[in-house]
Amino acid sequence: MRTFYLFELKDNILRNYKNNYEELYSMLESIHFLKTEDIVLGYTLFDKLVNPLKKSGLNDYIKERYLGNENYICYDNAHTINDFYYNESTKMIINNSHIRIKSNKNLPSFFFDMKGNANMFVCDFDNQDYFLLKETMSNSCVSLI
Repeated sequence: MRTFYLFELKDNILRNYKNNYEELYSMLESIHFLKTEDIVLGYTLFDKLVNPLKKSGLNDYIKERYLGNENYICYDNAHTINDFYYNESTKMIINNSHIRIKSNKNLPSFFFDMKGNANMFVCDFDNQDYFLLKETMSNSCVSLI
């Protein structure tokens, strides 16, 4: 299982780190693993890097997108896909600050729904993996079928 964190970067941050995603990832990783006594410093840095998400709008968009899909379940801000045909088990939780996706796939279905946001930056802190979602999904040679 992989755990992805999606952050909506501010426009100026995306421009400044366009060719250096490694440094951007490093800053987000350091915030992610901060000790509780440094939380104020982490919040200040996080606020400079990331836009707050429009939680209710995203929830409504995902619910509408999967309306009638028998493999989809929604409860509050948690969206789950259990697709046995494609062997996918994915859970997405939408928060005000980020989206967390836990999946058995490297490219969960929810990535395709979120790729329209040009500023969505994806981090997998456990595997030290990071990418800009729109670039990766546009350049992907991977097929779901």
